[in-house]
Amino acid sequence: MNSPNAKIAMRLFFMAILLLYAGTSLAADAAQRAVFRDALAAAQQGRLDDRPDLRAQLQTYPLYNYLSAAELRYRLDTDANAALDTQIQSFISAHPDLPPAESLRRNWLPTLARRDRWSMLLANTKDSDGSTATCRAVNARIQMGDNPRAAALDLWRVGRSQPDACDPVFGWLEAQGLLGADEVLERARLAVLARQFGLTRYLARQLPANRRARVDQWLDVAETPANLHYASAGLDGDIAVYAFKRYALRDLDRAADLFTPLAERLQLDEAQRHDMKRQLALLYAQSQKSQALVWFARMDHARMNDDEHALGWEIRAAIYHERWPLVVDAINDLPPAIADEEEWRYWHARALEAMGRTQQARTLYTPLAQERSYHGYLAADALDQDYSLNEQPLVVDRAARARVESRAALARTYELRALGMEHAAGLEWNVVIDGLDQAALAQAALIAHEWNWHSRAIITLAKADYWDDLDIRYPTPYSDAVRQFADDNDLDPAYVFAIMRTESLFQPAIRSSAGAVGLMQLLPGTARLVARRMDATSPSSSALTIPEINIQLGTGYLAQMLDRWDGNIAMASASYNAGPQRIQRWLPDDDMDPTIWIANIPYTETRNYVQRAMSHMTVFQARLNENIVPLDKRIDEIKPSYGDQTASR
Repeated sequence: MNSPNAKIAMRLFFMAILLLYAGTSLAADAAQRAVFRDALAAAQQGRLDDRPDLRAQLQTYPLYNYLSAAELRYRLDTDANAALDTQIQSFISAHPDLPPAESLRRNWLPTLARRDRWSMLLANTKDSDGSTATCRAVNARIQMGDNPRAAALDLWRVGRSQPDACDPVFGWLEAQGLLGADEVLERARLAVLARQFGLTRYLARQLPANRRARVDQWLDVAETPANLHYASAGLDGDIAVYAFKRYALRDLDRAADLFTPLAERLQLDEAQRHDMKRQLALLYAQSQKSQALVWFARMDHARMNDDEHALGWEIRAAIYHERWPLVVDAINDLPPAIADEEEWRYWHARALEAMGRTQQARTLYTPLAQERSYHGYLAADALDQDYSLNEQPLVVDRAARARVESRAALARTYELRALGMEHAAGLEWNVVIDGLDQAALAQAALIAHEWNWHSRAIITLAKADYWDDLDIRYPTPYSDAVRQFADDNDLDPAYVFAIMRTESLFQPAIRSSAGAVGLMQLLPGTARLVARRMDATSPSSSALTIPEINIQLGTGYLAQMLDRWDGNIAMASASYNAGPQRIQRWLPDDDMDPTIWIANIPYTETRNYVQRAMSHMTVFQARLNENIVPLDKRIDEIKPSYGDQTASR
C-alpha cells in the first residue's frame, strides 16, 4: 500500500464515502440556506424580530450566530447605548473566534470613544488593531487620569502623518510641555527620511527660525538630490545618505563619482558609507553593468552577513559577467543557511563546471537534480537526467481529520461557500486552521481539495510543510476552457495552467491591488485591448471574473506576448508579469544564456515569477500526460532585439 497509485485509490475510496454522506445532508440544507439569506437580510435591516419564524428555523444552523452579529451591528449603527455595549461585550466574549464578532468589535471601538466609554474601550482594544486604535487607547488612558508619556511620544516620533484619533494625544503632549523644539525637529527629520515632505513643512512652521533653517537644508537635498554637490559640512548624515540614494536612482554614474568627496566632506561614519556603497552596487548590478563588481568589492563584507539581498546580487553580478571564480568565492563566503538554498547550490555547480572542475560540479548537481523545482530541473538538465517529480499522495488520517472536523468553523466555512460568500468563507477557514498541527493541517488541505477550493488547499498544504501531493498542489480546473483557448492560440495547455496557478492560485474572482482581475489576472484596460485584437466582446471588469472569459482573453494576451518575443517563453512570462516595456530595458547587448538572464531579472517578483512559471509548467506537462520538455530545450537564448515591438500591457 506504499505506491502512489495505491494511495490514490485509498484516498478516492474515502472521498467517495464522504461524498455519499455529504450528499444526504446537502439537499436538506438547501432549504435552510434560503431561509438564512432571508433572515440575514432582515437582521441587517433591524427587522428580524418581525420574523420569529425565520429565527426558529435556524436554531441549529451553523451560521445562526451571524444573525446575532448582524442584529447587534444594526443597533450599533442606529442607537448605540450602554445597555447595547454590555450585550456586544457578552457576544464578543462568547464567540472569540467568530469573524463577524471580530468585525463587530472593530466597528464598536470608535463608538465607545465618541461616547467616552474609556474603560470599556481599553478592555477591548488589541495591539494588532492598528495606529488609529492605538491612538484611541492612549487617549483613553489620558482621560482616565493616567500619564502615558512614553506611549504618547512613541506615537509622535514617526515620520508620517498620524490618524485624527492621535490629535487629542498630541494636544495632551503639547499641554504637558513635552513637544519642544527638539521633539518637533526630530519628527521633521524622520518625515524627510520617510519622504513625507508636506508633513516636514508643516512641522517646520512650528520651529524658531534657526531650527527652521536646518529643515530647509534637509529639504533642499532631499527634494533635489543633485544639490548634494554643494552640501556643506554639518548636513545630517542620515539625510545625506537618503538624498544620495535618490540621486543614484536618477543619475547612477554621477552619484558614484560623488561618493568619495561627499563622504569625506560630511565626515560620514562607516555605517553610512556602507549604506551608500550598497546602493551603488545594487543599482549597477540591477542595471547589469560591470561596475557592480567594483562596488561590491569595496564593501565591508562583515556588514553583509545578514544582508541576503545584497549577497544575492553580488553573486548575480558575477554570474551575469561570467566571472566564475568570483561566483565560487562569493558562494563559499555565504552564511551556511543561505549557501544551502537551491539557487546558490545550482550556480555553485554551474560555476565549477565553467571552470573545468567537472567532477566537483557533478557532486553538487546530483542531489539537487532530485528536487522538483526550477533549479532542480536545471541540475537534471546538466546531468542529462529525467526530472524527479517525487509524487507522494496524501492519504486520509482519520484521527488528524477528526481534529479538523471537530472545529465548528469548518461547518460555517462550508455553508458560506455554498452561499457564495467567499470572502467570509476565507475568514472562517483561517479560524479552522489556526493552531492545527502539521498532520491536521494536511488533512484540512485535503478537505479543501475535496471541496474544489484549490487556493486554500494549496496554501494549507504548504503550511503543513507537505509538498509532494501533486493532485492537490497542481489541480487542473476549467480544463475544457483551458484546452479550447490554448488550442485557439497555439499554446501548450500546461503553460496556461502554469501562468494561472502563478497568477491567482485558481481564484476566479480575485482582484489585485493594481486592479488585475480573475484567473489570469488581467487589467481591464489590457483585456479590452486584447478583446479588440481578437474581435471579441469588450469585457466589463466583473465579466473578467467569469472563468471562460478570463481564460479566453488571458490566453490571447499570453499568445501576444509570445509573438512579441519571437516565441521566447521566458521573455513572454516576464512580460506577462512586468509588462513588455520593462523587459525591453533589460535586454542584453549580446546573445545571452537564458538562465543567466533570468537570474539577473532586476525585479525580485518577476524573477521568481518566471522561475515558478517554468517549474509549474513542468509539473502540468506531467499531469496532462504530455511529453515533459526539458528547460534547456524549452527556454530560448535571450537576444538583444526581437521582432514585433508593438504589443503592450
